[in-house]
Amino acid sequence: MKTSLVFYSVKMTRKTTATIAVFIICIGTSFLSQSSSHTKENIDKYYQQQLQSIKSTLLELKDLSQKKSLKTILQQQFYQARLTYKKLAILTEYFNIYETKFLNSPAIDRVEEDHPDDIIKPTGFQAIEQILFSNWTTDAYEQVIALSDQMILTIDRLEKEIDRANKFNDVLVWDAVRAAIIRITTLGITGVDSPTAEYSLPEATASIEGIKNILLIIQKEKNDNSFSILLDLLTNASNYLSSHNNFNTFDRLHFITQYINPIYKQLSITRFKIGIAVPDGNNPVNFNADNFFDKDFFNINFYSPDKAYWITPERIELGKKLFSDPILSGTNTRSCSSCHQPEKAFTDGIKTPLAVDNKTFLSRNTPTLWNSALQTRQFMDSRTDILENQLDEVVHNETEMKGSLSNSVAKMKTTGNYLTYFEKAYPAEKDPLNNFTIANAISSYVRSLVALNSRFDQYMQGDKTTLTSKEKKGFNLFTGKAKCATCHFIPLFNGLVPPVFTETESEVIGIPANNAKKNIQLDSDLGKYLFTRSIIHKNSFKTPTLRNIELTAPYMHNGVFNTLQEVVDFYNKGGGKGLHIAPVNQTLPFDKLNLSKKEISAIIAFMKTLTDTVYTGKTFSAN
Repeated sequence: MKTSLVFYSVKMTRKTTATIAVFIICIGTSFLSQSSSHTKENIDKYYQQQLQSIKSTLLELKDLSQKKSLKTILQQQFYQARLTYKKLAILTEYFNIYETKFLNSPAIDRVEEDHPDDIIKPTGFQAIEQILFSNWTTDAYEQVIALSDQMILTIDRLEKEIDRANKFNDVLVWDAVRAAIIRITTLGITGVDSPTAEYSLPEATASIEGIKNILLIIQKEKNDNSFSILLDLLTNASNYLSSHNNFNTFDRLHFITQYINPIYKQLSITRFKIGIAVPDGNNPVNFNADNFFDKDFFNINFYSPDKAYWITPERIELGKKLFSDPILSGTNTRSCSSCHQPEKAFTDGIKTPLAVDNKTFLSRNTPTLWNSALQTRQFMDSRTDILENQLDEVVHNETEMKGSLSNSVAKMKTTGNYLTYFEKAYPAEKDPLNNFTIANAISSYVRSLVALNSRFDQYMQGDKTTLTSKEKKGFNLFTGKAKCATCHFIPLFNGLVPPVFTETESEVIGIPANNAKKNIQLDSDLGKYLFTRSIIHKNSFKTPTLRNIELTAPYMHNGVFNTLQEVVDFYNKGGGKGLHIAPVNQTLPFDKLNLSKKEISAIIAFMKTLTDTVYTGKTFSAN
C-alpha cells in the first residue's frame, strides 16, 4: 500500500542540475542518427567562438578595472560583454544550466537544496551590474575584478568540456532555440536579466542575432524555404526592437502578439517540415502548441507522479466527490471544500480560515486551487513537491483536518460505494482503495482545475477585441516599468520559472503583520525558513498566481491586504523597505516604482483581465 510518492526535486542544485543535463542529453540520443555530424561540429565551432568572445570581453572588463578606469567606461565594456553573452546564452542556458547560474543569475544570495547552510554569494553579470549601476563603493574595482575572474573560470570549464559537440544534435539545438524565444519574452524584455541597467531591449536584439546564427548553420544542412520565412520574422522582430528602445515605453503586448507569436509558430512549422523531432519523454510543455499562451501549452501530467497515476475522467470524478466529503477529517465536519470553496474561486474570502476546532484561526490565507497544479512546489513555504504529498500533510495536520488517511480507507470501504468508484478509477491496482489513491484522486481533481482562457489569453490568441486601451497599458506597465513580471512570470503569472518550467520561486518581500498606518511590524511567519532552516529563506514565500486575482481577496500569505489597490501600493513603495520593516534578506528591489495613480489603476485593470471565462455568474466549473 502506497502512502507517499516522491516525484522529483525541482531545485537547481548541483546534483539535480547535473541530472537534468544528463536527461537532456539522453532524451536526444534516439535522434542522434538524424543529426549530421557536420552540423554538430559547426554548432560546436560556433559555440567555441562565442566562448572565446565572451572571455575576451570579460578580460577587457577586468583589465579596465585594474587600471581603475572611469565608471562610465566600465559600464560601456559591461554593456558589450552582456551583448556578447546573449548570443552565447542560446546554448549555455539550455545545455549548461548549472554553470549558467554562475554567469547570469539574480544578484541575491542563494543556496542549493542539498546544502541549505552554504550561502552562495551573488556571481555573474547581474552581480557586476549591481556594482556598476548602483551606489559606487570604494572597493568596487576589486569586486568587479573578483567577479570577472569567477566568470572567466566558468568559461574555462565550458571550453574544456569533454565530448561537448556530441550533445549538439538537431533535436536539442532546435529546442534550445525554442526555449530562447520564450526566454526573450519572459525574462528578457521584462527586465529580469537586466534589472538595474535596463539593457533588456538591446540584449533581446543580441539574442535574436544568436538565434539567427544558429539557424543559418542548420539551414546549410537542411535547406528549406521555410527557413527564409523564419529568418525574415526574426529580422523584423530585431528591427522593431532597434527602433523602439525605451524600456518604460516599449509596447510589449504588440511585440509579443505581432512578432514573438508568429516566430514561435513558424519555428514549429519549420521543425516539422525539415524533419526534426521533439525531445522524447514527459516534458512540461506541448511542443506542438502554436505559442506559449495556448491553453494547451502546458502538460499537466508532467507535474504529476508517474504515468500510472496520471489524470483520467474517472479519477477526476472520484476526486471531486472526495473533495467535498468530510470523511477525511477526524471530526467528520471538514472537507477540502470547507476552505477551498468552488464558488469563491476555491478560496474562502476571509483573512485566514478557522482551525478544525472552529475556535482558533490558522496563520495563513487560503490560496486558490485554480492552476495550482502548474507548479513544482506546494504550500506557501514550498515544503512539498506534488499535490499528493500536500494532501497527505493537510489531512494529518492537527489544526487543519486532524484526520487519518488510513482511518479514511477503512471508513470508505463501507461507505457510499467508494470501493466501486476506486475500482473503476484504479483498475490496475491490486488494492485500489488505499492511502495514496485517495490522495491521487483528489489531486487529479485539482489538476483538472486549469483555467487559461481569460480575456487576456483570448487577446494573445488573436482576438483583438477583448482588451481595452487601459488594460493594454496595464500589461505593458506590468511587464515593464512596474516589473511585476520579474516575479510573476508570464504566461502563468506565478513563480514557475520559464523557459524550463521546472523550478518554482519564492521571494522575500517584507509583508507586514497588519495594515495599520502606524506601528507597522514585519509579519512573524518565517515561511520557507521553517522548512529549509536556511537563513536566506527567512520570511520567504512562494510567488502565487495572479490568475483570477480579482476573485481571491484578501491577499498575501497572511491576508493582510483587502484590495488590489493596497497590494500595488505596497510594491510601489518598495515592499517592506518602503514601510521600514524590511528583513535584511529582502529579495524584492528596495527602489520605489514611482507609479502614478493612473498607472496603478491601469495595472489593476490588466490584472482583472486574468479572470478566467470558466467563471460564470457565481459558480465555477472544473474543466
